[in-house]
Amino acid sequence: MAPIKEFAMKSSGPSVRQARERVPEQAEELAGSIGQTENTVAHTIQDTLRRTQNSTCAAMGMVADGLDTSTAYLSKRGMVGVVEDVATLIRRHPLQVMVLGVSVGYLFSRSRRR
Repeated sequence: MAPIKEFAMKSSGPSVRQARERVPEQAEELAGSIGQTENTVAHTIQDTLRRTQNSTCAAMGMVADGLDTSTAYLSKRGMVGVVEDVATLIRRHPLQVMVLGVSVGYLFSRSRRR
């Protein structure tokens, strides 16, 4: 056992010195990689925000267009025209309207129980 201990003690001297010498180098490398990571994260966040902003603007534009179309439809047709259109829709698709009505009724009853 003594030879193993002696080898461990001899090998630990230079390796500790080498490790001590490498610590500042490794710290600089780590600091550099952290800086690069921060830059990458910052760019990723900025790109995501830009894309989100563009998507939000597009969605708001679509909503505004839909509101304009709805307003024009209601002002042109009036409530009587809307009721006629709904009646026509029910006559054309009676089964789908029944399924829709049952589904909405079921969901409404479930929400009232809670």
